[in-house]
Amino acid sequence: MSMFVGLDHLDIAVENPEAMADFLISLGFVELRRIASRGGTIELRFPGGEDQPFIELRPTKNPKGETIPAGLRHMALRAENLEQAYADLEAKGYQFTSPPRAVETSGRTLTSLIDPEGGRLQLVSR
Repeated sequence: MSMFVGLDHLDIAVENPEAMADFLISLGFVELRRIASRGGTIELRFPGGEDQPFIELRPTKNPKGETIPAGLRHMALRAENLEQAYADLEAKGYQFTSPPRAVETSGRTLTSLIDPEGGRLQLVSR
């Protein structure tokens, strides 16, 4: 049995989050929230109901004024039991950016697994 139950979200950097959000909303996506502290990130849930994954549309200019490349920044898998998944994967030698931590603003607990190319695969629980 897999320790993951599906996709939680995709974090995508775009030139114009407002225009992309308007486009996706016109296709049935639902706006969840806007995060000013991240330079205007907009979260949208995929069509199909409350348990669908969401997209974080992040501007390519971060709050520090630095440009980040457009495209996929990371994806996040939803874990049935994040603490257990973390312990099991760490015991197998997988590397993480940090132990799981609670994020008060989203109500999620998360950590990031380091992939073979040095990228992040975020692991999340609600």
